[in-house]
Amino acid sequence: MTAAGRRLRDTALPVAHELADLADAVTLPAFHTRPDVERKADGTPVTAADRRAERVMRRAIRQRFPDHAVLGEEDGHHGSDHAPTWVLDPIDGTRNFARGVPVFATLIALTVDGEGVVGVVSAPALGSRWDGVAGGPARADGAEIRVSDVDRLSDAWVSFGGLNHFGAQRSLDVVARLTARTARQRGFGDFWQHLLVAAGAIDLALDAVVSRWDLAAPKVIVEAAGGRLTSLDGEDSDAAGSALTSNGRLHEDALAAIRGS
Repeated sequence: MTAAGRRLRDTALPVAHELADLADAVTLPAFHTRPDVERKADGTPVTAADRRAERVMRRAIRQRFPDHAVLGEEDGHHGSDHAPTWVLDPIDGTRNFARGVPVFATLIALTVDGEGVVGVVSAPALGSRWDGVAGGPARADGAEIRVSDVDRLSDAWVSFGGLNHFGAQRSLDVVARLTARTARQRGFGDFWQHLLVAAGAIDLALDAVVSRWDLAAPKVIVEAAGGRLTSLDGEDSDAAGSALTSNGRLHEDALAAIRGS
């Protein structure tokens, strides 16, 4: 990373926390009201709080960094393709949010030349917040976190996102193969499973269908904690449409199991 990139990283981290504060002030009160859910054109759910939280974050970014671009789940991409870009998911876990399940979060990342430099994830109903910067460290509620040191699949804990997505986009054989080769399996889902990997609580997490705004912030945090995030095909990207996070030691073995080798 260049010296200019490091300066921007250090300046942007407190701003990302300010954005998370703004979003929390929208989402947490709405969570307690059991908000109405609409369906977007692509069939995914959205609430008024999703839209409002993204708007307040975009407004704050324009005030602080008028030359930066923003990519958000609700309002798309605005700004130059070559500018530093904020990637926003105002509510990751909208279905949880609408049903009264407290596992939802606002995801905020800043990327420079396509590489994530800052990531913040705020889960106000859980009372938790995670952050990370390129090169480390990663933190949960202010305390530094690291991935686990498990180095055998047979000892690993693994979490899967929506199994319906594996059935539709991949094959449930992926789930079966990893289930047969790992010690314990759970379905924590959404942002949470990837941050559990970052914190060393579990060792692997998989999503068959995800968007860039779902992954940009977790990728920064997982990697800052010493782990890896790739697609299920091994592509080092937050925009490949799927995700495998690991403690790093298990990554190649997990990819081999996904491929059936």
